[in-house]
Amino acid sequence: MFFCQLDADKLAASPEHVFGGPIVGTTARMRVDFAVNDPAGTIAFETFAPGDTVDWSFFHAETHVVLGGSAEIEYTLPPNHRKIHTASARAGTAYLILNGTRARFRVTSKEPYLHVCVIMPRYHFEKYLLRES
Repeated sequence: MFFCQLDADKLAASPEHVFGGPIVGTTARMRVDFAVNDPAGTIAFETFAPGDTVDWSFFHAETHVVLGGSAEIEYTLPPNHRKIHTASARAGTAYLILNGTRARFRVTSKEPYLHVCVIMPRYHFEKYLLRES
C-alpha cells in the first residue's frame, strides 16, 4: 500500500507548472503534486487558479475528487466528440473521466479548484517521448 499526505498549503506555495495544451501551440497551467507515482497507479493533488480556463485531453481514464473551489466543465466524449456536455463541480463532487475525453474546466470560484486525481494503472510513455528534443 502507498500512503500520501494531501497538504493544500504546501500545494498552494509550490510553483505553477506549464504543460502543452490539447491544441497545438497552446498551454495549460496548474499546480500539481504527484503524491504517489507508481506503475500500479498515480495520486496527484492539483489546483487550477481562480478565473482560469484549463483545456485538457485525457489519454487515460482518471477519477477526480473535488476538495475545494468550483468549476463549470464542458466535455466531449470519444470516439467522435459530437456533443458538448456540461457539468458543474464543487467540493464533494467526484467524477470518472473516460479515456479519450476532451474537457474544458472554467474555474468559477474565488478560490482555486482543488482536486485529487487518481489514475490506475499509471499511464505509460515510451522513453523517447519523454525527451524534449
